[in-house]
Amino acid sequence: MLIIAQEENLKEDRLARLRYDNSVGETGLPVAVISRKTAAGFFSSSGNFKQVLASLTEVAQEAGSNSAAITPAMISSLPIKGVTVSLSIDLIRRESPSFNVVGILPGSDLKLKNEAIVIGAHYDHLGYGGEGSGSLSATTGIHHGADDNASGVAGLLELARMFSSQNRKPRRTILFIAFSGEEEGLIGSSYYVNHPIVSLANTVAMINMDMIGRLKNKKLIVGGIGTATEWRSTIQTNIFKPSAVASLNVPRPSINGSTKSPVLPMPAQLDTDPSEADFSLTLNEDGYGPSDHSSFYAKQVPVLFFWTGSHNDYHKPSDTADKINYQGEARIISFIERVIRDIDKRDKRPTYTVAKSESQGRSTGFRVYLGTIPNYADSNNGLLLDGVRDNSPASKAGLKAGDRVVKISGREVKNVYDYTYALGEMKAGQEYEVEVVRGSERLMLKITPEARK
Repeated sequence: MLIIAQEENLKEDRLARLRYDNSVGETGLPVAVISRKTAAGFFSSSGNFKQVLASLTEVAQEAGSNSAAITPAMISSLPIKGVTVSLSIDLIRRESPSFNVVGILPGSDLKLKNEAIVIGAHYDHLGYGGEGSGSLSATTGIHHGADDNASGVAGLLELARMFSSQNRKPRRTILFIAFSGEEEGLIGSSYYVNHPIVSLANTVAMINMDMIGRLKNKKLIVGGIGTATEWRSTIQTNIFKPSAVASLNVPRPSINGSTKSPVLPMPAQLDTDPSEADFSLTLNEDGYGPSDHSSFYAKQVPVLFFWTGSHNDYHKPSDTADKINYQGEARIISFIERVIRDIDKRDKRPTYTVAKSESQGRSTGFRVYLGTIPNYADSNNGLLLDGVRDNSPASKAGLKAGDRVVKISGREVKNVYDYTYALGEMKAGQEYEVEVVRGSERLMLKITPEARK
C-alpha cells in the first residue's frame, strides 16, 4: 500500500516516521509513504494532479460513508490513464536467540491442579539504548532498567519463593514466567500464548508486573479490571491490610458498576481511616496495554496488570536501583499475593469478559516532541504531569510537575488519550496555547513543539 502524504513537505507529514514494527512484523503487507511530488509524477499522464487527488478522495469518502468496499467499478471511473506502479522492499532478518524462563509449581488439588495461574514479568530492557531510548543525548550508556523491569522480575522471584515455601500450597498450578522480547514488541509472551505449557483453555488468569518499583503516595495502577466480572470485588477485598480487615465491624465494601471514575473510592459508610488501605488505586478497564498481559487478553484470558506509573528515568540510563522504593514494592507484592490466593481459593474460575477500551484510537508515533511526563494514574479531569524534561519545549513554556493540562491546541483534555490525540495533530515549530491548572490558578501558556528526532 502506498500512502500519499497530506503535507507538501514529506518530513512534516505525521506518517513520515512510518517504520517497521516488530509486533506486527509478519502481516506481509508492505506499506510506504510517498511525497506529493512523487505521486504527481505517477499521474502526470492523467492531467491535473489535484483533480486526481480529489477524485481519489471522493471515492474513499463514498466507500467510508456507506461502509462498503471500494469496487473495481469505482476505480475504473477515476481519471487515471495507464498508471503502473511497482514497489520492491528488501528486509534483512537478523535472528538472535532469546528465551522465556518458566518455573512451575504444581497445584495441590487433585482436580484444580490441571488449571493454571500465570504470573509474569519481562526481564529484557534496552541494553545500550538505541531505538526506544528516552535519552536524547546518550545512546551508548548502559540502560539499567531497575524499574523497567528488574522491579517486576524481583517481584516474580519473591512470589515464587513465597508460594513454594509456605505451608499453604496453591490448589491450582502456578506458572512463573520471565518473558523476553517485551521491549521489541511482546515477542516472548506472544510466543508463549501460541505454545503454552498449560493450555490457555485451562489458564484461569494472567497476573503481570511491569514497573512496580516507584510507588509514590500509595498510588498503584491496576489494569485489566474489566477482563473478568470478579476482578473489582477481588481487588476491593484485598486492598486492606489484614489487620484493618479484621477490625472492621461492617461487610467489606463493594464497588458499583460505574466506570466514570477509575479511581477506587473509600466508601463513606466504613468506620475506618482511608490510611488503613494499603494503596490509593487507579483501576483501568482495558486488558490491552504496552506489556505482556496484552498477549494473554488477546487469547481471552482474564488479566490483571500492576504498575506504579512512568517517571523521568523511563527508558534512560538513570533508571537505577538506588531509586527503587523497596518497602513500597514489598507492599505491592504482598497485595498481589493476596489477590492470587483469593483467585486460587475459589472453585469457580474468573469469568472472562470483554473490557471497555480506554483508548480513542491507536497512535503509532508522533512527529513532535514536548518533553512532558504524563501521570497515567490520574484521569477524567485533565492530564496530570509527573514531570517535565529539562530544556524541553514544555519546560521552556513554563510547564511544571504537578500541572494539570486541561486544554491544548484548542482541544479539551480530560485524560491521557485526549492529550495524545491532540499531540498527533501538532506541527513542529508552530506555537500553540496550552491551558493548565496549577493549584487554584488556571494558566494559559504558549508552547512550541520540536520535531521528534
